[in-house]
Amino acid sequence: GPYQTNTLSLSRNKTMSSTKNRCHHHNWFKIIYIFLQLTFYFSLGNGDVYTRYDRDAYIAARYGTKGNGGDDPPPINIKDELRKIDNGGEDRHPYDDPNKCTTYLALSSIPQSGLGMYTTIPYRKGEQFPFPEIGILLQEKSHHYSFSSTKQESKKLLNQYPWAAQTLTLGQHEVAYGEAIVPGLGMLANSHLGLVNMRHSELWKVQPWRDGTDSLYRTDSLTMQDVGRGAHSSHGRVVFEAQANVGAGEELFVSYGDEWFTGREELLGIVPGESHFKEADALLRTFSNDKQNIEDVQGGNFVYRNANYKKLLSDADAKDKRLGRALPNNLQDVPNALYMGTARFSAQNSIRSIEWLEENGACIDNIVTGVSTIPQAGRGAFATRSIAEGRPITTTPVVTLERDELHLWEKVKEREDGGAVMELVGHQLLLNYCYGHANSSLLFFPYAPSVNFINHGSVENSNAEIRWSKLPYHKAEWLDATLYEMKDKLKTGLLLDIVATRDIRRGEEILLFYGKDWEEGWDQHIKEWATTDNEDVIDNQPYLNLTERLGVLTTNDLNQLERNPIVRTKEEQSKDPYPPHIMTRCHFKPPDNCISLTHISPAYDVDSELHCRSRWVLTFDALQLHPCTILSRENIEGIDWYTAQVVEPAKGNDEAILHLVEFMARNAILFVDRPYSKDQYARGVFRQPIGLPDGIMPLHWLDITNDEKESNEGDGPILSGGENYATAH
Repeated sequence: GPYQTNTLSLSRNKTMSSTKNRCHHHNWFKIIYIFLQLTFYFSLGNGDVYTRYDRDAYIAARYGTKGNGGDDPPPINIKDELRKIDNGGEDRHPYDDPNKCTTYLALSSIPQSGLGMYTTIPYRKGEQFPFPEIGILLQEKSHHYSFSSTKQESKKLLNQYPWAAQTLTLGQHEVAYGEAIVPGLGMLANSHLGLVNMRHSELWKVQPWRDGTDSLYRTDSLTMQDVGRGAHSSHGRVVFEAQANVGAGEELFVSYGDEWFTGREELLGIVPGESHFKEADALLRTFSNDKQNIEDVQGGNFVYRNANYKKLLSDADAKDKRLGRALPNNLQDVPNALYMGTARFSAQNSIRSIEWLEENGACIDNIVTGVSTIPQAGRGAFATRSIAEGRPITTTPVVTLERDELHLWEKVKEREDGGAVMELVGHQLLLNYCYGHANSSLLFFPYAPSVNFINHGSVENSNAEIRWSKLPYHKAEWLDATLYEMKDKLKTGLLLDIVATRDIRRGEEILLFYGKDWEEGWDQHIKEWATTDNEDVIDNQPYLNLTERLGVLTTNDLNQLERNPIVRTKEEQSKDPYPPHIMTRCHFKPPDNCISLTHISPAYDVDSELHCRSRWVLTFDALQLHPCTILSRENIEGIDWYTAQVVEPAKGNDEAILHLVEFMARNAILFVDRPYSKDQYARGVFRQPIGLPDGIMPLHWLDITNDEKESNEGDGPILSGGENYATAH
């Protein structure tokens, strides 16, 4: 469903024995339980069944689709994928023809929308886009940016791209308020609300990658094996899928949500939504039923028919300006709009010929993510085909942003006037994926598919380098703009080419030299980290995260039903607690009408402020996952049902509501990491932008002297006690 708060929507936590008065419900529960399983199981074959209950997530959770830990879902193995290409036969894959590019960057069919993404191969509804992406969570971006020197976050280019945090697995629970940056389709694909053909794959939400979320929670056991913890995102497999059948040559569109466009009318103008195009189609069909209104538009009665159509336009515009914009401007265009549909008519170049794409586009499918060959590096980017020296590996547009957009601040002390002194304590994780120069306050974030998986390689081992693109879409004249003009731009226009510095084989990992400053920053981070090393590193042994070494369970372990079928109650946890960084949350949709509690059974050890009592209703809505305490567990005919205290968050001026929810299924209970307990939010983790090679950054954009760089925070990790302060009012 469309969830949005000025971000792209996604369209862009004492066993009770059985009592006599419940015995007669046993068979009823059994029937309901079996019905739920069968209903969702058999609905798998129905590609048109999509409800707020998220049937795929329910099936995956109920029938043991592997999550994380031990039996991880297999990562994309580039060698296996390429082997499928060579084998041919039934193992068909987008790269069956290594010389055929499947995905292009080219001029969007939406006027004034810059570049877009096109496919040269068809996709069936529900088929996954073969380029999993990284998801990077921004923590309280607006709050932290309010302490910057400019304080105009809404007028920054980066603010046009974040998705709601729930597009990442449990991302909305990591911090108080988060937003997600998702490159690839999540940023490069444009949004035409009448032609949306791609969406986030919901099934991915129950298949997050193991991330060792608590490895920095136990600082007494850190070793050199943990030096890279928190330096890269744990959300390394954001998957998109076809929302409808997609044809070869078609532009790929995602939904940003209606609110994204209505909130930016001053910048974008009036943009119709899906419902407006559907209503416009209906109006044209009604209009065309009168054959005199449509036949022989150049005939003698043209003036009469044209007047009728202008009245139709005027009435539609008076009803809803977005509806008026969905209709063709001229009577002559009505036949084509009827034939195509008004949505397709408004973007007639949304399906281009393969020849046009080959001539006018840039191939962006030469790399795909896989498990990196470099220890501690997480995932990497691998070549999908052989690339000759000097040829572009990929081309990527970049978002321009300022360093202080990524600063993290913390209150040091209160001021007498009611304000506060804020201390600069770190950077957003996004900094590690940006490119820049140590002497410039300007940064570039690339967002083509898979480009942010490219890892660092030494001068000797790297096989790629960065250059400004030679494509005509690259606005080379922007390089002559002033630094302040670049910081104020609200559109992208600069393109980078990542070019092979030697011949690259298919299946080879792409490595880019991150620069001398980055290497010095990493070396310094290792030296500082060595002071926390309490264990000896054994050579030639596999790297294990802290949770694996100490046997501490992660949320991903606990969420596997086959391994953890029972959730401990509040009383049981007092004797056998879960790790302190973990909490439970429950899928629960609060009822419209609250049934007040007239009395509370002494069997429940609950807060005295409970307001409502209800039975659990099946839902897997990402926004209906609330903090909860498990009070009791009752086994009925071999099936465990739970009673929980669920906290419904406050809305507006209303207070939070506590619910006593009975007969909740195990599937509805999830384990999540407590806010800010994941590695990326810890102090002292590595933060450093990737260095641009000499000659890339124009000299007139170098606004930080070497003395200023040394006296300020620089690019490395910033710890408390630094010299950087701001004033809050």
